[in-house]
Amino acid sequence: MQWLPPFSEDSAKVIWESEDAIQSLRYSQDCQTLYITQSIDGTSHLFAIDLKHPDKKLKIKDTEVEAGGGRAARFRRFRRGRGGGGATGLLTKPGKLGGRVVRKSTDGKNVFVGGTDTPKKGEEGVAKAYMDMISVGSGETERIWEGSDDFLESISAVLDDDLNTLIISRQTNTMIPNSYRLDRDSGETERLTDNIDPAPAVTRAKRHRFQVTRVDGIKFWVSVTVPRGYGRKLPALFWFYPREYTSQEAYDDGVRPQNPNRFPMMRSRSMQLMTLAGYTVVEPDCPIIGEEGRMNDNYVADLRNSLWAVIDELDKRELIDRDRLAIGGHSYGAFSAANALAHTPFFKAGIAGDGNYNRTLTPMSFQSERRTFWDARETYTSMSPIFWANQINGALLMYHGKDDANTGTFPINSPRMFQAMNGLGKDVALYVYPYEAHGPAGDATILDMWARWVEWLDIHVKYPERAGEIYGKASDPDLTEDK
Repeated sequence: MQWLPPFSEDSAKVIWESEDAIQSLRYSQDCQTLYITQSIDGTSHLFAIDLKHPDKKLKIKDTEVEAGGGRAARFRRFRRGRGGGGATGLLTKPGKLGGRVVRKSTDGKNVFVGGTDTPKKGEEGVAKAYMDMISVGSGETERIWEGSDDFLESISAVLDDDLNTLIISRQTNTMIPNSYRLDRDSGETERLTDNIDPAPAVTRAKRHRFQVTRVDGIKFWVSVTVPRGYGRKLPALFWFYPREYTSQEAYDDGVRPQNPNRFPMMRSRSMQLMTLAGYTVVEPDCPIIGEEGRMNDNYVADLRNSLWAVIDELDKRELIDRDRLAIGGHSYGAFSAANALAHTPFFKAGIAGDGNYNRTLTPMSFQSERRTFWDARETYTSMSPIFWANQINGALLMYHGKDDANTGTFPINSPRMFQAMNGLGKDVALYVYPYEAHGPAGDATILDMWARWVEWLDIHVKYPERAGEIYGKASDPDLTEDK
């Protein structure tokens, strides 16, 4: 719709309408062409509409949406070197008056669609980014660029409306991403950057990825990073975010194959940095599986059995010391970490950030749970770690952004969990960071968190025999100030 001043009922008019839901839309630069995506009967339709003839759809691209996780076509912009991956997208550019508009060729006849071709199950090869030029109306398609088999490549930027000159990001599993200028006509490339790996001690750490099978026969994936130069049976930090599925097949459909050419980039909160402190970092999937609409009825059992299976397998491979384990996560991962401490005997400590610990504070549903508290009272209760805080034996460090506006994790959650554990005489700490939202962003916050995490795990997991010695420092008044 278009709503013009004076913004009354009479000044609004319909631009275009459809009985089918509109998933996404963009305009052309002159606002005379509307680009729409709709998903109808399992097919995603991407088309253009000349607003002078609103009853006529000009075909661009139809894509079959796969069951169990296929994504419809949407609109694509390039930023941070990630432009070549993900779902199919219609290429956009900044509009002259703000916002983004669809990028058309200089003759106005073609648009550009980018995405990633991923081999189907059982097929060989690697996922490769591509860019197609499509004739509006006929849908005739020409592939104008495709990534290499030997590198992981993506388009970071385009320098003209006909995409004759592109900026390409190129990487391998041992070569950090660098940018290249590509002239499509000649095929010549020019290297533009000389990036250096800032954390080789982490990026070159030994990595494992394998499947484990839990007691109910469900198979799922685990990624493990082992510090360089260390021996076997190390203390370990599990970091996870469980998700819900209806079956093994639904879980398998959601697993995206890892590209062997991807460089293991580190970010400010990449938990693999914990390998620098001598910890093996374990990232398990831990699927929660049950019938549609009732997956969470199995939450506690599936959580416990998944972690049990992972620990047994890692112990067999001598990758961890099963007597020195910690678990953590952020948001729903924090909630699950607290549940793991309450419902399993495996972990000496936990780290939980911006979490929810009482599901009655989200009574109208959460995550993929669509039943209300009153329809699934026992499930909500069994999943709320605050109701089982008396069973927590591991030491729990919580952190929370004071301005967390996420509806499922309002900051009230953490103080209430802290008060419950503190009242029960449990080892617990809480750090509330001012001006932070649902996820720490400030440099000072992140540096403070890392210092506290490492100290917490060293005290409770790596060197528990030194806990009294380290805690004894609290006699220093500078260390007892309430934060």
